[in-house]
Amino acid sequence: MTAQPTTGYASPIRHRSLPRKTMQTLGAYLRIDILEERMFPLSTALRYVAVVFPVMLYYFQSTFLGLDEQLFLVMLIGTAVAAGLQDALTGLTGRLTYAQERGTLETYLVEPVPWAMIPVAMNVWRSITGTLCAGIMIAVGALMGAPIKASGLPLALLVLLLGVAACNAIGTLASSYLVMFKRGEPIIALYGLAASVLGGALFPITVLPEWIRWMSYLIPHSYVISAERQLLMETPPVGGPSIGVSIVALVVFCTVVFGVGLFLFDRSLKLARRLGILSV
Repeated sequence: MTAQPTTGYASPIRHRSLPRKTMQTLGAYLRIDILEERMFPLSTALRYVAVVFPVMLYYFQSTFLGLDEQLFLVMLIGTAVAAGLQDALTGLTGRLTYAQERGTLETYLVEPVPWAMIPVAMNVWRSITGTLCAGIMIAVGALMGAPIKASGLPLALLVLLLGVAACNAIGTLASSYLVMFKRGEPIIALYGLAASVLGGALFPITVLPEWIRWMSYLIPHSYVISAERQLLMETPPVGGPSIGVSIVALVVFCTVVFGVGLFLFDRSLKLARRLGILSV
């Protein structure tokens, strides 16, 4: 009597449809992240409290310097967007680095789902928390007197989500490098430095010299921050990409970079397996 093979997955798991696999994978990673948040409630609470302090800093600074409310709002929106996008930008590489250090990366890869789905699933929670942090900062600023234009909030949320997706795409590119070389910081650090200067978080990009200003249009931060200021301010700074141009640019960026990033991530995992870097 021939023994039945013990390898492989049970039939109900192996024959799940792709949409069902996708939803179950997203749900599984969300449950893991929520469980980790609940295990360290003080750390979680402090993270959300910490985003209030930059708002207070810019408010008291603008009051001391006698700046008008619109200038405070310029800094508030730029800082809130930058803080919201930071979680999405660094969440995936941070999670992969943690998994590599603990030796649990291979356990993620043996699941019967396409490897290209893993970067999206692993960073869903950090994308949600980043969006929440940006919302908290805007809400605190409004309570402190910032004249937020409420009618622009729905479209502003859409633009922010597009920015979060764009940062996920950049994180996916960095994760491909991380899988092969165990380091993803160079890509994230380089982009972070560029975004801090060229993204226009604390000032409109129109104040930059023309010889460097063109580089701002390569940074998704620039489009998100510019569109958010136009949507949430009665008198936004002059210049910069319009709302429509920003949305189109972000959609194109997400489509192209996410496609390239997911392809490279899948290929880097397969190459790492052939080279013996991964044990799956």
